[in-house]
Amino acid sequence: MAGIFKAYDIRGVFGDVLNDAMGYQIGLAFANHIGAEKRIVCGRDGRSHSNGLQAAFIEGARDGGLHVVQMGLCTTPMTYFACGTDGFDGAAMITASHNPGHYNGLKFCRHDAIPIGYADGIDVMEQAIEAGSLQKAPQRGSLSEKNYKKAYLEFLSEQRKFTKKFRFAVDCGNGMGGYLIGDYLKSAKQEAEALYWDLDFTFPNHPANPLDFATLEELRQHILTQNLEFGVAFDGDADRCFFVDDRGEVVPADLLTALIAIDYLKTSGPSAIIYDIRSSRVVAEQITAHGGEPVLCRVGHSFMKAKLREKQGIFGGELAGHFYFRDFFYADSAFYTMIKVMSLLEDSGKPLSELIAPFKKYVPSGEINFKTDQGDFLIEQASKRFPGGEALTIDGVRLDFPDWWFSLRKSNTEPLLRLVVEGATPAVLEEKVALLQAWILEHGGEVAQGH
Repeated sequence: MAGIFKAYDIRGVFGDVLNDAMGYQIGLAFANHIGAEKRIVCGRDGRSHSNGLQAAFIEGARDGGLHVVQMGLCTTPMTYFACGTDGFDGAAMITASHNPGHYNGLKFCRHDAIPIGYADGIDVMEQAIEAGSLQKAPQRGSLSEKNYKKAYLEFLSEQRKFTKKFRFAVDCGNGMGGYLIGDYLKSAKQEAEALYWDLDFTFPNHPANPLDFATLEELRQHILTQNLEFGVAFDGDADRCFFVDDRGEVVPADLLTALIAIDYLKTSGPSAIIYDIRSSRVVAEQITAHGGEPVLCRVGHSFMKAKLREKQGIFGGELAGHFYFRDFFYADSAFYTMIKVMSLLEDSGKPLSELIAPFKKYVPSGEINFKTDQGDFLIEQASKRFPGGEALTIDGVRLDFPDWWFSLRKSNTEPLLRLVVEGATPAVLEEKVALLQAWILEHGGEVAQGH
């Protein structure tokens, strides 16, 4: 199907393979997969074609016997909330997250907001569509509508532990965070500097992808010029977020994982904390030092959620800005994360930069991407080319050495090889990045721009 069926979701340029006709087939395939007579909830983002794609998906789902509740415009975490609180058998979200406006896609979960990835359902749906083996149900499913915005905002209000009025900025990037932010701040008796709260999925100002730190430049300048306490930026469907501290510096998501993990371990006692294989060594050190169990996991929200649920951990974080909470159906929510950070700031009475400073122990490279068709070969050869490291192969390869480590893995969403390196000192980092980059380029790799 020309690559629209991905590791965690279905995604592609709208109008090519992914169109309304395909949306209908995907709806029917989803119904065949989870079973007729079940109840699902379906939401959508604000892309120009999301309304039509949602309607087509719902038609297919109903023909497959599913009873569908259409929840209209929403963030992706709102579908998890609806699914988890209202006893649905599954949920679908029409979104392409941070991708440009000409993309679209679908994210799925089953009961209790348990994600459906390629390995546990999307593969079956793809095969059924390709084989032409989709089955309509004898009885067509019903359709109703329900808006979960008010209930979700009330839930978020219940999580709020802070009372002080903060000075901060919020960049919604013209994505779905803008659908909630005004109402949430009003309920929390807060005001914030507004950057791009209007829904506009042509993304006229910058991509809604805070993992690309270039998109955070305007937010950084706002913090510095307005003397604000922090800033937060959401991605296109508001399941991910990144923070900028009071000094205008981007807070790496793995260091924020360590900060939030410590708070949970102090307040709730020992627990498993999940973090991904690209994360700084300091994350495991801090979790262990505070009585928790550090659990390394492969990259991807469906894998992280499954591992967090399996371990019954209280919290998990991922380098891409996903943060997962046991108290939120083991799922991710940018707004929940923002509330948690604000509560932390009030409790500590310290600025965010001061809270993060102790974790800046090592020197990270950030993610370096390469275009190459030799990804599998390079991953396989890595431990031979760089011998003596402790190897982990749950997701590509991670090799840990006394004063540095690196992770090399194939992207699940793009034809890229992703490299992350961390060194004990800037000199160690520079040396090792140069060695690894030269080795990858020797085998036909080419440095790619962006994330």
